[in-house]
Amino acid sequence: ALSRAMRSLSSSKMMAMAMVAMSVAARGANARITHYDVVRDDRSLILLREPFGFAPGGLVEITLKEPRIYLPEHAAPPDKTKFGFFLTGARDEGALDAAIADGACVLDVDFVQQTFTFADMDAQLKAGEREVSTYEFTQDITNGGDYMLFFANCEPHTVVSFGITTTFANKDSSGRLDYLGRGEKSLPSVYYLFFLLDVCAAAAWAYTLGKAQGRRGVRKIHWLMLALVTFKSLSVLTQAGRYHLTRISGSSAGWTAAFYVFTVCRSMLLFVVIALVGMGWSFLKPFLHQREKNLLMAVIPLQVLANIATLVIDEEGPADEGFFAWQSMFIMIDIMCCCAVLVPIVWSIKHLRDSSDASEKQARNLHKLELFRHFYVMTVAYIYFTRIVVYLLKSTVEYELRWTAAFFSELATLAYYVATGYLFRPEEENMYFQLKKDEDEDGVEMSDRAMWLPSGAGGLIAETNTTNV
Repeated sequence: ALSRAMRSLSSSKMMAMAMVAMSVAARGANARITHYDVVRDDRSLILLREPFGFAPGGLVEITLKEPRIYLPEHAAPPDKTKFGFFLTGARDEGALDAAIADGACVLDVDFVQQTFTFADMDAQLKAGEREVSTYEFTQDITNGGDYMLFFANCEPHTVVSFGITTTFANKDSSGRLDYLGRGEKSLPSVYYLFFLLDVCAAAAWAYTLGKAQGRRGVRKIHWLMLALVTFKSLSVLTQAGRYHLTRISGSSAGWTAAFYVFTVCRSMLLFVVIALVGMGWSFLKPFLHQREKNLLMAVIPLQVLANIATLVIDEEGPADEGFFAWQSMFIMIDIMCCCAVLVPIVWSIKHLRDSSDASEKQARNLHKLELFRHFYVMTVAYIYFTRIVVYLLKSTVEYELRWTAAFFSELATLAYYVATGYLFRPEEENMYFQLKKDEDEDGVEMSDRAMWLPSGAGGLIAETNTTNV
């Protein structure tokens, strides 16, 4: 019953990992020294760098190559002062939108720091040259803050092309470049800390399974949980390595491929494990009903799409025209997956509520119903905290404290894993497994596909069409 879903999960992982390999081979991910090629773009505003936390004394370096302006036929020569680059604070984004809505050229508003325009490049023309092929710009940041880099085109009916390489960095106490933003400096330590905590959790769970091996309490779902925690630990370790390497070199291409592979496995296993636990697979029943298999087969492809969207977001960067569309797609798919994994928990709660009304074992079923309700509330709280509260925290705290969003996200994830493991620990006296044991002794199988026929002795004969896993 579950083998088909697992084969789909395996092929989906391979597909997502192939996307990882191609994407990482094509570009350097998580880089703070970035390069973009803008080709015949008619947008009036292009975001080139997302918010970066500068300390006083930070450095901005921009290298522009092969800038070109394309005009309509018979058009007058363009005003090159209307094509340029500027820095602005992340908190001024609303004012920037208002200025654009009013029809103003954002290069002329007073709250942006203009770096240079195409007209400034002409000042470097040498004798006999008609166009500048390469222009380099360097600026020291005197006032620390959270800055973004934009390109503005204030000439209507024109398109531009250029290649741009940008370097954003701070300086440490010895004057060496530090390519992490001011609010990201603590992230390597945060991820190393949670790697150690996740390893301890994985070791404790493996010890628990080894100690209980051979007894009735150990189920297949427990080994999937161990695989999930293992991939979670490896994902956090590679994330720490990425940030450390980025801090000293500006790029983390060597760690990025491993990070994406482990993250793909972890994210898929997370949703699959939550769904299977909610369905009661392995520890309550060795099969899945058709509707449960259909749900699982829907969640897996959605997770593939979510991982592909994540890759595109990380690799293409904000200058790509489809960046925000992919970002919206990821948010939508993630919400769909979160809602989908809650459905089997609701099914189980409804089944137990109906059983408690008619069953002679009402007290035990009511206790089981309470435990499933706790798991439902815990899952909803985890999803709400990691998807909404963490985002609000990252958006509202001062940029120096942006690392706290990652800290609380990892803390909530670890707490959820530990609580779920405790609730479904492999023990004979665990109410989940005790219920299954008692029902087996009474000859009752929890399957809505069972058809009960009267026997000659007045008993019951069960005819089922289930497939054991």
